[in-house]
Amino acid sequence: MRTSRTFGGLASVLLLFFAALLLASRGCTHTMEMRSCNELFVEFPVDAAAAQANLPHGYQVTKRADGNAVLLFMVQDCEQGRLDGVLPARPLRFSHAWIEVVGPSEMGPTLPGTVRSLSTAYYYASPHQLESLPGFIALTAVGIASEHVQEISLGGIPAAARSGVVIEGRGHLGYRWTETGRPWPEPELVTGRRKFDREFGSLWKRRTKGTVECRSNFVGRSVVVLQAAPDSAVGRLHLGKTLRGDGYRVEMTDCRALIEVRSR
Repeated sequence: MRTSRTFGGLASVLLLFFAALLLASRGCTHTMEMRSCNELFVEFPVDAAAAQANLPHGYQVTKRADGNAVLLFMVQDCEQGRLDGVLPARPLRFSHAWIEVVGPSEMGPTLPGTVRSLSTAYYYASPHQLESLPGFIALTAVGIASEHVQEISLGGIPAAARSGVVIEGRGHLGYRWTETGRPWPEPELVTGRRKFDREFGSLWKRRTKGTVECRSNFVGRSVVVLQAAPDSAVGRLHLGKTLRGDGYRVEMTDCRALIEVRSR
């Protein structure tokens, strides 16, 4: 009897696995909605050759006027997130490290309530890091590359100086940063769009393509210094242990991401 049940359980797992492969091979698009978010995003100048080494064939880093590539670092602390309109996560805290890549020139329409639309930017993404365990399980279940971490902190409300941290595991400080800046006299509410790709997986090889569209209220600028452990998500990119860049403090009323998962 036990053997029969074990075989039945294994058969169910295999059936779900191959069903997921079939679904992903045809392409499946998921939605992630985020509301009432505080965000820090930073553009770190990094060595272009070192950044290119992280990219698969077919992707080319964007170079700035000084010849450096750009590592986009984003931390989002949202009151609520929802996957596919069904699975909620409260709160939802993300950390992202994306390398900017070359893409077509594009500027989408301005969202209602914003004053203008920014040019679309393109990135090759590291796995999304989440503090929420249900959020991590939900993203992983639908085939989106993600990592669960113990703590993500922006360091409180914006102030002249504050410190943030991502603790990736118990007793393992992944990376931390200090941020200094002041709010602008007048914030600017704009439409922002970012597109990102990622190829990953060994047994189940996948590619995700995402578009994030946000109403972003820029409230200030800051200087950010980040220090990363060598085995952290940022450290594994081999772009330096200490990074310095220009950051922006943003209050986002809402964001919507469309993420396509496809086998490759």
